Amino acid sequence: MNNSSSVEAAANDGCGVIRFSTADYAPWEGLDAWCETYTRTVQNIDIEPLSTKRFHAKATLLQMPGLALAAGRTTPSIYQRRRELIDHDDVVFLWGLTSSYQVHQFGRTFDMDRGQTIVLTGAEPGFLRVPRPGDYASLRVPVRCLSPLISDLDAAYGRPIPAHSPALQLLTRYLGILQEAGTFAVPELRRQAVTHIHDLLALAVGATRDAAEIAKVRGARAARLHAVKEDIANRLDQPDLSVARIAAQQRVKPRYVQRLFESEGTTFTEYVLTQRLAFAHRLLSDPLRAGVKISTIAVDAGFGDLSYFNRTFRRRYGLAPSELRASTASAD
Repeated sequence: MNNSSSVEAAANDGCGVIRFSTADYAPWEGLDAWCETYTRTVQNIDIEPLSTKRFHAKATLLQMPGLALAAGRTTPSIYQRRRELIDHDDVVFLWGLTSSYQVHQFGRTFDMDRGQTIVLTGAEPGFLRVPRPGDYASLRVPVRCLSPLISDLDAAYGRPIPAHSPALQLLTRYLGILQEAGTFAVPELRRQAVTHIHDLLALAVGATRDAAEIAKVRGARAARLHAVKEDIANRLDQPDLSVARIAAQQRVKPRYVQRLFESEGTTFTEYVLTQRLAFAHRLLSDPLRAGVKISTIAVDAGFGDLSYFNRTFRRRYGLAPSELRASTASAD
């Protein structure tokens, strides 16, 4: 493997990251490199380009116990796994993020709309036809991890999951939050996240009664809490931020959002206040914002009342906002 692709192995725990892009190769080398370095070596599939124009593709594959997550982009192509290339029986969840595509397995061809997900098995041949350039994502989970959670896994193969599925939407957002936060790089957090992802996949496909009850209080709750916290972080500057507004954004009841924070020993109001104060603290500690008025920073953090901001800030950090700024300036 040359320096145009990279493999990053985690610390002896079965995890690793593989990144590849044809942009790192000469135009006449891209397709061959993609085949030799990624599709045949890593994914064990064949590829047939559908266009005579220059071939482009990129991919990031994150592998860990219980889960493999791939995402990337490709120009029009057919990706095929023949029977002699089969090397696992994992459950595969595949979706096109920016274009439609076709999937063939069990003698049937499925036309998939953008955002839809289809459940496949790695134990049978199949192909994916990507008619237009587009982004894609896939998850691979060992069958032993999902079969106890899903009512009839065999019946789920070849069945699409609509893009508007609440569990699928929650899963998609949760994956983005986990990756942005670097959760997969921390072993203990990674193990919890993989369990939560299994829960959400089971809910999206059709969990058993027992698995559904567990998933709702474990994986779904964790994913929803992460999503709620992200919404709060994006709206800290809004003084009228309320549990009702966040609940509406999440399409859940306000009481459910309140219970999420109660499970962490706090309340929605207390959490928002803590995040606003922490945000203001970061701004006040930033030398690049030394010329910004404290009242402006208070407003940017969602405080409409300056005296209330000063009082709560002192109570939280043991000094006034002006004192923090002064100490930061003297430290420089």
